[in-house]
Amino acid sequence: MNDQHFAGKSNTAVDQKDLWQTPKALFHTLDQEFNFDIDVCASDKNALCTSYFSERSSALTNEWHSVYNHAACFMNPPYSQTELFLNRASEQAKKHNLTVVALVNANTDTKWFADCVSTANEIRLISGRIGFISSTGGKSNGNTKGQCLIIWRGKCETPCMITMVSRDKLMKQTKNR
Repeated sequence: MNDQHFAGKSNTAVDQKDLWQTPKALFHTLDQEFNFDIDVCASDKNALCTSYFSERSSALTNEWHSVYNHAACFMNPPYSQTELFLNRASEQAKKHNLTVVALVNANTDTKWFADCVSTANEIRLISGRIGFISSTGGKSNGNTKGQCLIIWRGKCETPCMITMVSRDKLMKQTKNR
């Protein structure tokens, strides 16, 4: 499988590539379903939950249950380290019986995506591309890739189910919790 993608070239500065925020409307729709306790891949500027791991308090080195037992965790990992964070999500979900929802590019031709099909309970491919929010607060002019949600449900042994969800449906809900 190929970990390189050439669908489109990004115009984002290298030091800003991992700082994009999930649109709040999309997050709030997911939050209504999962009732998130913690954003495990955030910064002080883009955290979507009151509790969050940042680069300083890394999700890669801290145990996720140390903040909440049986938590629902949201993550939009730095895309330069997708595989590393998804491996950690799978491990932490099973080890601590956590629900983890990861928003990542739908790179179905990568090893990490195939690994997620083996470890996750659900993958929701998103029809339509998501316009993420830049670190300066502006919406992207266009996204070169489609996205998906990868969901682990703790110690649940259900085999991975792959479904499709509309971006427009995800973006409709705007109510805060």
